[in-house]
Amino acid sequence: MINIKYDSEVIYPYTYDSSNLRGSADLLLIPKSIDELSESLKYCFDNNIKVTISGAGTGITGARVPFGGAIISTERYKQIEISSDLNFVKCGSAVTLKELEDYLEQLNRFLPPNPTEYNASIGGNTATNASGARTFKYGAIRQYIHSLTIVLMNGDILYLTRGQNFVNDNNATIISTNGNNYNFNIPNYQMPNIKNASGYYVRENMDVIDLFIGSEGTLGVFYEIVLKVLPRPEYILGGVIYFDDNNKLFEFVSNLRNLSRGDNSIINSRLIEYFDRKSLDLLKPKYNEIPDLAVGAIWFEQEYSNENEEILLESWYEFISNFTTLIDNTWFAMNSKEHERLKEFRHELPLQVYENLTNNSQKKVGLDTAVPDDKFNILFQHYLDKCPALSLEYVVFGHIGNSHLHANIFCKNDEEYTKAKIFYDETIELSLSLGGTVSAEHGIGKLKTDYLVKMYGDKAVESMRNLKRDLDSKYLLNVNTMFLEN
Repeated sequence: MINIKYDSEVIYPYTYDSSNLRGSADLLLIPKSIDELSESLKYCFDNNIKVTISGAGTGITGARVPFGGAIISTERYKQIEISSDLNFVKCGSAVTLKELEDYLEQLNRFLPPNPTEYNASIGGNTATNASGARTFKYGAIRQYIHSLTIVLMNGDILYLTRGQNFVNDNNATIISTNGNNYNFNIPNYQMPNIKNASGYYVRENMDVIDLFIGSEGTLGVFYEIVLKVLPRPEYILGGVIYFDDNNKLFEFVSNLRNLSRGDNSIINSRLIEYFDRKSLDLLKPKYNEIPDLAVGAIWFEQEYSNENEEILLESWYEFISNFTTLIDNTWFAMNSKEHERLKEFRHELPLQVYENLTNNSQKKVGLDTAVPDDKFNILFQHYLDKCPALSLEYVVFGHIGNSHLHANIFCKNDEEYTKAKIFYDETIELSLSLGGTVSAEHGIGKLKTDYLVKMYGDKAVESMRNLKRDLDSKYLLNVNTMFLEN
């Protein structure tokens, strides 16, 4: 028997996420098992009640924000189990990245992509095909998802394992545990061949499991995820490098990217992260040693074996010295305490951004675009030129190794917000003209649906709606997330 809650005060904490979008709902269900999840969804299906799935609430695009209907929370699915060979870990969808990291650390294993928000859930990461700093080397979470347990809107349960179901001539069939067949066509729009979290994943002859990864909860609800994990590296060299010239910084990144993707270079970074001067200014009160002359900084990490430590350090020092006069200000990390400091440095920036917004009652406009590597110089220069000209508070930081940056603009009033939104639209237009994406890692949610249409066109988005109807016949699940109801 499912337990339904109607108390508005109990429901309220589930009606918003980190986007600051606010909604409302009529009822809340918190199932304890997969059978209760199936029963909860079927109850809503039979009664034509729209459902919004609630995860950890860390998303910044409004996907979990309900507008009427029911909320189904996955918060009780906290089970974790490692395989006997230690190569696969089975997670309930509510397990957070921090909980998984702590569990795997005891077993000398790790999840390679390293999504940034440690309080985010594995279910939410799967729903958005999350990525992070180490995505430069290891790719997004999609590549590490081995199997999924999914409950459809009508209560049917699917078990999908990578390598077992494939699309053939844009058509696919999956069979539920009850023996029901679901036949559907895969849209044929072209996705950019870059870091991308915009729309359903489509490729010729693709594995069907990849359709559900990054689907933002619009096709089914994740109960359990099996992830491939790797042995932790023997040693890691990390560092934060400060630059006194933006052209030299860009040249450094281009060279480092090429070296790291080559076969024979001793320099082989697993992450390349960027902080602009405004980001450093936010961090300076806590990290006073940030040099005043720095126009920006790069955080890097490289895995290595103990045998080549000395030559590796010499190679990095020589390489860095070609691009900055501030080499003596570089922070190197080689032990756990030093690495923890660099991680805190990286994670402190989003915290300072949030604190800045809260303390000053500001609104934020945040960009999440990425472009092909050979066009990134245009986007990078766009940020360098246009952001200061806005005469607004801002920071630009993020995954420069993947030609993907976050520009966060802080607005004190409606006039500033309008100015920031114009810049936002201009940057989206530029990114798309360069073959880029409107969202590289956060997804579309409820806030970027217009931009998905701009990226792919009306016909492609309608094909996404048709696909959704094949798996959600009454069109009740996470409606108006990714694309608007038609």
